[in-house]
Formats: sequence, C-alpha cells, structure tokens
Amino acid sequence: MSYSLNIYKMILIINGDYMPIVDYSFTANQLRQLVMDTHSLIPTGEGTLNSIYFDNAATTPPFASVINEINKYTPWYKYVSKKSIKAKLISAMYEESRKSIKRFVNADMENDTVIYTKNTTEAINILSDVLTQQYPDTKPLVITTYMEHMSDYLPWKFRCSCELVNVTQDGRLSMEDLENKLKKYAGKVKLVAVAGANNVIGYVNPIHEIAELAHKHGAKIFVDAAQLIQHRRIYMNSPKLSAIQTDEYTYPANEIQKIDYLAFSAHKTYAPFFTGALIGDKTVLNQVNPFCFGAGITESVTTESVVLKESPVRYEAGSNNILGAIALATAIQTIEQTGFNIIQEYEASLLTYTINQLKQIPDVILYGDTNNTKDRIPIISFNIRNMDTEEVADYLLDNFGLIIKHGLCGSDLYVKKLIEGSTFSGVVRLSFGLYNQTYEIDRVITALSKLLL
Repeated sequence: MSYSLNIYKMILIINGDYMPIVDYSFTANQLRQLVMDTHSLIPTGEGTLNSIYFDNAATTPPFASVINEINKYTPWYKYVSKKSIKAKLISAMYEESRKSIKRFVNADMENDTVIYTKNTTEAINILSDVLTQQYPDTKPLVITTYMEHMSDYLPWKFRCSCELVNVTQDGRLSMEDLENKLKKYAGKVKLVAVAGANNVIGYVNPIHEIAELAHKHGAKIFVDAAQLIQHRRIYMNSPKLSAIQTDEYTYPANEIQKIDYLAFSAHKTYAPFFTGALIGDKTVLNQVNPFCFGAGITESVTTESVVLKESPVRYEAGSNNILGAIALATAIQTIEQTGFNIIQEYEASLLTYTINQLKQIPDVILYGDTNNTKDRIPIISFNIRNMDTEEVADYLLDNFGLIIKHGLCGSDLYVKKLIEGSTFSGVVRLSFGLYNQTYEIDRVITALSKLLL
C-alpha cells in the first residue's frame, strides 16, 4: 500500500532508485522562514529586544513544516497497531519513516536497520551494550578521541577498554595518532567511535578515511553524527546514482570506506519530541539482547522461554514515540528539499563572516584554525582576555538577548585541551543554524565591542 502524505514526498523514485528533491531558489530570508520562533522578545539591560539564538549545537528550533505535520496528525495519535484505519496509517508512517532515514544517510536499505531511541546518547549506550555482549569474556577495546562529546566517551569508558586518539595543536583529530594506535593494538580493536563533527570548533572529521583505517585493522566504525547530519550530506554507503551531487561531501568509494554504525538526534535536526536513531547492521543487532526489556519486543513468552522479535522492534520496548518519528521524517524532508549545497554554502558564509568580524576585536581569543575553514561546520568558540567565561556569557544574554553556550559544552576532555595553560574554565560558544543571519552576528560584535570599551 502506498500513501501520498507529505512525509513521503522526500524522494523522487527514478528507475527504482532515488535522488533528493532540491529547490535552488532559497534566499537567506527564505531559510529563516523555515524555522519557528526567531524573534521572541526578552528584557535586557539595553531595553526589550528580540532574542537571538546561537545555541543550535545544543538544540535547534523546530521547522515550521514539522509543527504543521505534528498538528495534522496529533488528533490521530495512537499506539502502533492495526485496530483502526487511523492507527494502521500511523503505524505505516512510523515504519516508513525508517526507510526515509536510511535513504537520508545512504544506509544499506537491505542490511541496515533504524532503531528509534530517545537521543544520540541512548543510541550510543545501546551500541556499547551490544558490543559488550558480543565479547562477554573480556572488555572489548574501543578507540575513541579527545574531541568527543561525553555521550561518545562515557559509554565506552565504563563498559569497554578505551583508548583515546589525540588532537593536533589547532584542535583537529590526529590521523597519525589514530593510525599508530590501530597498529599498536593490531587486531584487538573492535570499534573506532568518532564524532562526525566536533561540537566546540566544528571540525568535520574525515569519516571515510577513518573507516578505511579501522577496517584495514579489523575494526568497525561508529560515527556520532549528532553535529554533522543537519549540516552535511552523509554517505554510510556509496551513492548509486551519478545524478547525486558528489562535491558536497566525501563519500565512500568502496566497501572498505563504508560507515558501519551511525547515530543522531532529532532535537539537533530541527525536530522536537526528542527522538534519536541508531543505524547499523541488523544481523549483528539481532544476535544480542536489547538494552531495555518490556512489552512489544517478543514473539512469544512463557515461564520457560522468551523469543524476541528481530531488530529494530526488539530495541523499542514499550509505547512508541510515533509523533517523534513523524517530526524527524518531516525535518529530513525539509532539509532535502532545501538542499545540502545551499545549506552548506550559506552556513559557510556565516562562519567566515563571524570569524572575520571577531578577528577585529583585539582581546578576543579564537580557538581552532580560523584561516582554513572548509572542514568546519558553523561553530565558533572563543574567550575574552582577562574575563571569566561565565561573565561574558551572562553579559551577552542580560544586555543583548544573545542566547549562547559557555563552559565545557559537554566535551570536557577537548575543551580542557584547548584552554590548557590558561586561567579559563571553559569557552564561549556560538553555534549557528541555517536560519541565522549576519545582522544577528553584528549584534554579537557590537556587544563585545561595548564590553571591551
């Protein structure tokens, strides 16, 4: 059965294959119209101002299309079942949304599965539990990095043996150190876990080069795509159509460069309702027990035996987050229709503009490479000389209505390396979305200039 709902218009079917729908007519103002609540009033020391949101790396505002879709289907909300026409349709949408996600990240449509989670953190915890069940007699060795969010460090730290790859002086991942560690522990590393993009400076890691290194040394690769998926196209596998643009992002040229596991969160992808996804090999995921047990995951239960359903269902005990799945599917549809080339080009212009403006302020200390920014998503971290990080953040909010992040930003080990040898306790972080505009950045520059008078 096929449905003609908006949620399924994300993909044009061409000769049995797919390609994204792209509208190249977007302007900065049209991009801004995609999201909700860009102008809430907030009282400040300078009077009542429209607040400006620069904490998109933490949570993005929802797309208007997502809210419209949720409003449309909320009256139909039921648990997944076949007990009424509406429930059947909602159930079909829930399952079809998995296919949309697999297409969105170019996963293997036959062999990969999409497990819905609460967020990326839960997805990584599930995968770490899967890994420990695969190797019950010893703690499996996982290589991760100093640039990870704690969500991609602590699960490996507590459940596995964990080795950390260092970063270079400018904060990029050290590919040399990664290769050295893979050689040092030859054949013992079970998984390389790495951020698709860093959440403090925004470096995009060469995930397919990392995949090739991991696979050559007998390891699988997991990519934490929480910071990447909303900014760049991801290819877990090679694209099938030459019609898909290949200059936006490096994609795997062969099997050895494929991404084995990937996770991301909807709340960083312009969709509310706190859904996440873990994508990976369903054969492996079918071999172990789920992280959470409960109703809905069994084929049969007696007092003597329990037969579990296959993934993804075995990992989704209890009531399903149906509206969350609809929200996420609608959000990725909107991103597809906007076009990653447009998003990437526009966000790159915001990044360059902001860095150039901040460079003009003498007491601003910028972190990371500010000259070669092609491998960065729109995230900037800085400090003000001789000023406390929290003091700067409070000043920007209280006097100019600028909502930003400060501190360790959930990447404790990485930020501590960046500020090593200084008196700072963290960083001040600006993270942009596709809807932010240069006049909003100008308010940051004005605020910092006044602060330093």
